[in-house]
Amino acid sequence: MKVLTHEEMRAADRSAIESGIPSLVLMENAAYGLLRALEKRFANLSRERIAIFCGKGNNGGDGLALARLLQIHHGPEHLLVLLAYPPEDLSPDAASQLLMLEALGIAYTMQCPQDLAATTIAVDALLGTGFVGEAREPVAGLIGLINGLTMARRVAVDVPSAGLVKADLTVTFAALKPEHVLPPDCDSMGEIVVAPIGLPERFLAGAKLNLIGKRDLRVISGPRARDSHKGTFGHVAVLGGARGKHGALHLASEAAIRGGAGWVTALSPDVEFGPRLPDVMSGVWPSSIAALEGFRVVAIGPGLGTSDGMRATVEQLYRSHLGPLVLDADALNLLAPLAILNESGFARVLTPHPGEMNRLLGRELLDRREDAAGLSAKTNSIVVLKGHRTLIAFPDGQVWVNPTGSPALAKAGSGDVLTGLIAALMAQFPIEEAVLAGVYLHGRCGEMSHERTSLASALCDHLAEGFDELV
Repeated sequence: MKVLTHEEMRAADRSAIESGIPSLVLMENAAYGLLRALEKRFANLSRERIAIFCGKGNNGGDGLALARLLQIHHGPEHLLVLLAYPPEDLSPDAASQLLMLEALGIAYTMQCPQDLAATTIAVDALLGTGFVGEAREPVAGLIGLINGLTMARRVAVDVPSAGLVKADLTVTFAALKPEHVLPPDCDSMGEIVVAPIGLPERFLAGAKLNLIGKRDLRVISGPRARDSHKGTFGHVAVLGGARGKHGALHLASEAAIRGGAGWVTALSPDVEFGPRLPDVMSGVWPSSIAALEGFRVVAIGPGLGTSDGMRATVEQLYRSHLGPLVLDADALNLLAPLAILNESGFARVLTPHPGEMNRLLGRELLDRREDAAGLSAKTNSIVVLKGHRTLIAFPDGQVWVNPTGSPALAKAGSGDVLTGLIAALMAQFPIEEAVLAGVYLHGRCGEMSHERTSLASALCDHLAEGFDELV
């Protein structure tokens, strides 16, 4: 699903208006989207005590249009339209909506009535997506009033004002916005509804930010062919597990076999290493990268260590391996700071957590989205920047946000599981879908685990259910 920045949304609106769709029509469509969202969630709007808080911009205009439609279609017994600013301060379209209210005899006020506390639905139409900075009076006080309405369900128009309104429902228009999908604001949206407003799809297609949804992962769903064999699903090699760090290699290789790879070989520089799962094979540490060319996908890093000579191995693999490569943990640390352009012609997938990302960049993270996209473009690699709302950046500039995950993943070994899962899916499916699916399913496994007592080694117990959800 496309996610439009404020600039992209303004450009889409402008293009629609220039193509012949009046701005008031777009506002009317937005108000109808709000009305439908309320009708779906509240059984009898005529019995609700509804208060609509309107700012002076087009966000407030949406609220004023909603008030008119509510009165026409439901005639609520209690409908309060509260203006934050005097009528002469309203934007042109908002002023037009106010004139229509007046023509229908629908009252509005700038004063808070004494019975405001009895409100059952509070609509926040104060500040829209274009607002930057801190809310000031009178809006700041009204935000406090909205949050203090203990009996009310709070509905935000487009976005909760200044990220401060604690919404139960957010109704946005045409497409999601960054606030809806990225921290810190994404956790204050409540349920999110995207309402169409009649913008042609071609005006939305240029967005570079996306949210992973089940429809994006359909290629990996469905039953396997009846004549499948292990070669159909590829041979994955997982390299790591230096002395004292065998656990990371166990987790990654076991996740690879659980993720559906045909067969998996774990390779450790420690001759005493042995897989704990009989389904995983072990092999001799490769004497050259040519020894890895028989594997469909290679993953390197979990528990690898940073001993002498390992840096050259990792760099040579990154530069020259003739196949897809997933890099995590110590493999990333050995490459840091990363300035090597991937010219191999095969996918390179980097899976850093924020600390590893700092080292790859050679500086502190400044903006997660921009830094992930920048590193991806600079190195011609896919960057999976882990964390709350993991980002996946592709060299073509597209960045995807993963909506799944939970604090259950905040445990040692979770990243190793992700490495193995991504490698397994890359052995079976097109690279882009495989990486997106690996991150998404890993997050779903976290959501289905207890956030305190879960173990990284048990995450894959939920994989079957996660796969089934995609069908």
